[in-house]
Amino acid sequence: MKKIIPVGLFFMIAMSFGLFAFAPVKVSAAGNRELAGSSQTAQTDADVYTVDIIVLNLFDIDLNAGTYSMDFYLMFNCADAPCAREPKWDILNSTSGLDVQDQGTTIPFAYYEYRVKADMIGRVDYTYYPFDYLYVDVFIEDKEYRSNEVSYEYLAISVDPYLFNPAGWIHKEDYDYGETYTIQYGDPDITYDRLDVWLFLERDWFGAFMKTVFAAIVIVMIGMLSYLMKANATTERLALVSSTLVAIVLYHISLVAGVPATGYLTFIDKFMIWTYLIVFLSLAVSVMMMVYVNAGKQEKAERLHAQTRWLVPAMWIAIMAYVFIFELILPYNKLLASIS
Repeated sequence: MKKIIPVGLFFMIAMSFGLFAFAPVKVSAAGNRELAGSSQTAQTDADVYTVDIIVLNLFDIDLNAGTYSMDFYLMFNCADAPCAREPKWDILNSTSGLDVQDQGTTIPFAYYEYRVKADMIGRVDYTYYPFDYLYVDVFIEDKEYRSNEVSYEYLAISVDPYLFNPAGWIHKEDYDYGETYTIQYGDPDITYDRLDVWLFLERDWFGAFMKTVFAAIVIVMIGMLSYLMKANATTERLALVSSTLVAIVLYHISLVAGVPATGYLTFIDKFMIWTYLIVFLSLAVSVMMMVYVNAGKQEKAERLHAQTRWLVPAMWIAIMAYVFIFELILPYNKLLASIS
């Protein structure tokens, strides 16, 4: 028995096919036809801009505040040009606004180049002071677009070989890099991509040694001259060692005045603590010898003098070697290996 299709049902089916046939379409770059009402992936994918930085100069480095002034070129390249959105970038670690100059080479939605001058704040670790290292950071984040709309990725960072000359600092290009991570501001559904690009600078070790540690070593060596005096010259020995202790304390205070108060011991703190111990030991020896001499026990004073005149200086040398090797050189090299 034949089934008869109602005229109304047939008319509705025909209308549906007609609407489908005349629905608006868009053509992708690959030539694929897509329905206008279908997935909007091509419109919601993030535009990726790779970031290239050339640092012209770095000056006014304030180690106490961790700030510096920076003059650099900032370039954005659309990874898949042309992009759908223009970058609305900002530098988050600028402390007093940006002086931005467009270099006139901009290609809209493809390439942007700026010269930027700014006062910045970076990451300073005082653990190895005065042999410091400094991360010269540039934190870039979009002011308008979220992470699913615009993303910034690291391409390169370099310095101008003729202009870049931060006094007292050495650029270690092997440790330069950059990374992008996601940031939330309260709402977990709204995220922004933040790019951190950095230069790695470290102190000139010879200059830092001569200007800080060397003077402390000279002060202690002067105090060690007390072991060259005779056992019965107790007054002169005590005066020399006492003045050495006062000098080393005052010198330590002047050194740490250049860094903020930290919740941990820096290298110079550890160095000075061991120096205090040696100077205090020398002071104790001088006092004991004075006691023996004043009590008429010359033989005990001579015996103490003979036992300590080589022991204490040798102990000081061994302690200094330990401090430099195990508190500075080895951990510092381990740090560099972790960031390379």
